[in-house]
Amino acid sequence: MTTTRPVAPDRPGTAPEVTRRAWLSLALVSAATCVIILDLMAANVAFPFIERSFPATPRSTLAWVSSGYAIASAALLMVAGRLSDRHGRRTVFLGGVALFAAVSVVCAAAPNPAVLIAARIVQGGGSAMITSTAIALLLPDFPAGKRGLALGIWGTTSSAGAAAGPTLGALAIQAFDWRLVFLLNIPIGILTLALGRRLLVEPPRPAERGRIDLVGTVVGTAATALATLGILQGPGWGWTSPAVVAILVGAVVLSAGFVLRCARAAAPLVDLHLFRHAPFALANLSQAGTQLAIMAWFFTTPLFLINVWHYSALAGGGAVAIGMIVSFVSVPVGHYSDRHGYRSVLIVGGLVSAAGMLVWVFGVGETADFWTAYLAGLVLFGLGAGMVGIVVTNAALAGLPDHELAAANAVFQTIRKLVGAIGVAIAVALLGSRSTESLAAFRKVWIMIAIGYLLSSLAIIPYRPATRPAGRTG
Repeated sequence: MTTTRPVAPDRPGTAPEVTRRAWLSLALVSAATCVIILDLMAANVAFPFIERSFPATPRSTLAWVSSGYAIASAALLMVAGRLSDRHGRRTVFLGGVALFAAVSVVCAAAPNPAVLIAARIVQGGGSAMITSTAIALLLPDFPAGKRGLALGIWGTTSSAGAAAGPTLGALAIQAFDWRLVFLLNIPIGILTLALGRRLLVEPPRPAERGRIDLVGTVVGTAATALATLGILQGPGWGWTSPAVVAILVGAVVLSAGFVLRCARAAAPLVDLHLFRHAPFALANLSQAGTQLAIMAWFFTTPLFLINVWHYSALAGGGAVAIGMIVSFVSVPVGHYSDRHGYRSVLIVGGLVSAAGMLVWVFGVGETADFWTAYLAGLVLFGLGAGMVGIVVTNAALAGLPDHELAAANAVFQTIRKLVGAIGVAIAVALLGSRSTESLAAFRKVWIMIAIGYLLSSLAIIPYRPATRPAGRTG
């Protein structure tokens, strides 16, 4: 029997109370999200060692360990959202946790790159099931004035996974092998499954449960896969080669076909009317810049420290963790944004992150020197990323009714992951092969990251919320 969330009557002059169960549910959902981020960060630290295990496989192919996961996760987000409308958000959420944990074992045991990439693609499906339902499960438990705080806590837990992932991954690599990295998330997955049925409350389902647009799913997935393939293979095959040109033209054509499909289908995969809500559209445009940048940063930072400065896995992972620890600023910033608005926070955060990357561009050299320019850039980048990461989510969802939160969040997260996959592909293209990897190549990536954050700040300037956050003063 499905349990529905009780709704307490509003009393004039009083703020709705947040129940103990709501806080516990927030903790559980945050833990599951932490699993995804921890796995991503640990896998990025493991990537240089995966390359060493499969020396005959080009980097452009092994990059699909990251890109294939991101594309599958993005492509299936909307499908998972529709499944949650039919079968319940709690059911899909817990199913995603189970799938993610189970396939982690396959990743750890993969005998060759093909199996590893295939397992990561399936794991991306589990990630989609978790991501598409997480926020929609927890936000209805919190009144509007507390949602920024709840998202800040959720974001801090994600930051905790991002901070712990590199260090735990490095410890696993040094203690055993990169394969152990993929088993780190299993204990949290088991705990989430054990407690989820008791703590998570199923929100009311929509009266009309739309069909899943399989045609739109296939077209959208193919468009992103082709764009990623073209960017990854461009340096090796030649940007003007017939194969790369055909692939990129195909990506553009399929992207246009996907938009047309969403505009005309009876039950579109992406509900385009959401983009008529100006705050949602602008927040998505802003996050496109940040996600293009930060996923490239996650992917390339361990590569630089381990391959160029010749850090150990533990030293490289620890350095990445510092940037994630300072991003814990998301909790107070989330609370601040509830009172004073989102735009100024997003503008400043984007500029601070861009400044951190420019410190690296002009201050970091071939010789390892962590405590001068590198640390300064790392701290600046982490602070800016923490300011932007969660506030942009709240900015996108502000003013939307509860019954649209699941669909809107799924669209938001889809764009986030698709752009992130393209960001990794661009970074790999800028770096080139392992034999040509150099400080100059990494500087190109850092400039690309800075540009992404600068564009995100510019995109959010016209933002005006549909409704003013409670207590906001300007």
